Amino acid sequence: MTSPLAGPFFEIGPKNYLRRSELETLVMAAGRAGDEFGVAVIVTVPTAFIAPVADLRAGVHVFAQGMDFDQPGPSVARVIAETLVDAGAVGVMLGHDSNPLTTEALALSVARASAAGLATMVATATTSDAVSASGLDPTIVLYEPPALIGRSGDAPRDWIPSADLAVKTTHPAVLMMHAGGVSSPAIARSIMAAGADGTGSTSGVVLAADPALAAREFIAATRAGWDEVFAATESLPLHQNHKGEIE
Repeated sequence: MTSPLAGPFFEIGPKNYLRRSELETLVMAAGRAGDEFGVAVIVTVPTAFIAPVADLRAGVHVFAQGMDFDQPGPSVARVIAETLVDAGAVGVMLGHDSNPLTTEALALSVARASAAGLATMVATATTSDAVSASGLDPTIVLYEPPALIGRSGDAPRDWIPSADLAVKTTHPAVLMMHAGGVSSPAIARSIMAAGADGTGSTSGVVLAADPALAAREFIAATRAGWDEVFAATESLPLHQNHKGEIE
């Protein structure tokens, strides 16, 4: 069993880069690193890999890459919320830049997923989009400027504090994730140090010479950036993990 989602968290989005054995090796390594550093790990996997990855019991949160908002019934080649739950997913990503949804479809999808017991990660591109998406009561709002996706985004992300404040003023329970261009652990650390609840990477992990080692380095950096925030404010013990345990 995995703990409820909370910061700090790190998401690995392997897209369709990895075959099953490669993905399973990465997931096991990421689960170990998450436990070591007190970081919740989300792995967003292709639908066909949800069951085998969930069956690993690696301690990660298994998310689907998307879903259809159809109700159970006679549809064909549609992936519905109940199917994802039965396969072992605990959440779903919705509205990613590579698979955009209309405003109506997004609202229906979040409602369907939530009703089925799935956590939801809604992708947004601007602060106004993030605020609007938070009104749907997702678990996570992913703020990911399209210009940064698939690139190295090592420039300061000055929008993080103001975007987080804009969302959390009205929806404090929503977790704010910032990503796009997270090509190195240093970038992951800087995002977390700016106040994010979580971050994530695809190419920085799955295209590394050693994805398992890369995952550990990114997860360690995620924790280090999180600790920088709370060490400065002294509002949380430096080594309290995502389960609330003092290490």
